[in-house]
Amino acid sequence: MHPFHQRVALRIAAVSLSLAAVASPTAWFVERERSEDSIVALASEESHRIMDHYHAIDLGQPGATQNAVDAAKAISGGLFDIAEIYDGAGKKLAESMTDDGAAIEAQLPKHGTPTYTQASYASFNLPGGQWILRIFVPLHRAGAQTTVTGYFEGVRIVPGWQKDQVFNNALTVALMVGLASLLCGAALYPVVVRLAADNADKAREVLESQAALIEGLKQSELALEGKVAMRTQELQREQERTQELLHNILPRELAEELSSTGMARAVRHDSVSILFTDFSGFTQAASTMPADRMVAELNEIFAAFDDISDACGVEKIKTIGDSYMAAAGLPKPCADHAQRCVRAGLAMAHYIAQRNTTAAFKWAVRIGVHSGPVVAGVVGKRKYAFDVWGDTVNLASRMESAGEAGRVNVSAYTYDLVRDAFDCSYRGKLDAKGRGQVDMYFVIGERANAR
Repeated sequence: MHPFHQRVALRIAAVSLSLAAVASPTAWFVERERSEDSIVALASEESHRIMDHYHAIDLGQPGATQNAVDAAKAISGGLFDIAEIYDGAGKKLAESMTDDGAAIEAQLPKHGTPTYTQASYASFNLPGGQWILRIFVPLHRAGAQTTVTGYFEGVRIVPGWQKDQVFNNALTVALMVGLASLLCGAALYPVVVRLAADNADKAREVLESQAALIEGLKQSELALEGKVAMRTQELQREQERTQELLHNILPRELAEELSSTGMARAVRHDSVSILFTDFSGFTQAASTMPADRMVAELNEIFAAFDDISDACGVEKIKTIGDSYMAAAGLPKPCADHAQRCVRAGLAMAHYIAQRNTTAAFKWAVRIGVHSGPVVAGVVGKRKYAFDVWGDTVNLASRMESAGEAGRVNVSAYTYDLVRDAFDCSYRGKLDAKGRGQVDMYFVIGERANAR
């Protein structure tokens, strides 16, 4: 065989084998999915018919529990080996299973309280080669398809004959697809050889006539590539600087959303903690201290507060004069937001106390923390600002103003969230501007085994 023909044959064979290698598993997967869908459709229809017969569709009616028990017993042993029925709140009303179902129940993956609104299923294998289908079907009151009255869960152990049938069907389809790929490759071989022979002379002439042109284009291309690479690097550096500035202004999640969509949506957060700090006697100190010295002092302190916030997982919101505002639990929710803010507050108080031992000017910082719901978002058109609003912010400010220098003052709600991790002392009910009497606590310190 001519070397060219040999190369063509090898390449077509390689392509055909590659197509067969890709198409065969795909056909296998599609056939198995089709078989699973048909099994699930039949099982869902049959179980729904039986549950309707036993009046177990509307689980809000009197006698719903007994109806569910009867329906579960009727369903198990037929298409399903395990039948479970839940009410709309996720409480299990009935369960029935065959001996085979009882044998595999402990091996089934656990799932949470059902909350789905459409029928679905999961397919998996257990040790021993058992093929399991778990089917979830929401139950609707008759004539009200939008109202979920409960849930049916059925587990089917696919019998061996059905598993073999699916295997044989999938294997047949996969083999047919693979064979078709190989036949297509064989049919293409003479066509490719003939076309290649016809075009060989023409291609040689074209290549020779274009050789000089290509060489010139290469030189121009190299020069252009150099310029493009240089401009691209400059653009990347500018983009990186812009992104870095945006990340310094906004939380990373919101900065990325703003960069990709051009806007950032306001979001309500149901449980966050807000931290405020303020310096006692700041107005008097500002009147006696040179402006540049005062700004330098605040910059040094707030830079340290930024480091503490980052270390404790707290998001800085803004500074207002001598006040520092931060939050935990947004924009990404977290369960320990109160502990993060209290821990940051203690670290800030400790930093000021340590700084006062050597600094010429002594600062006295009050710190307050309150937890609750807020609305957070980005405001502004050109100079973006991330801010939070709500009564929680106001009460956190009251915690700060009602505190004492060097102490972290928290509300009763925040105390309830951190009481297991921090030792606190009850201050009693104290006046909070605009809120009347409010329970307040001083945080003494973090417990040794709290982390």
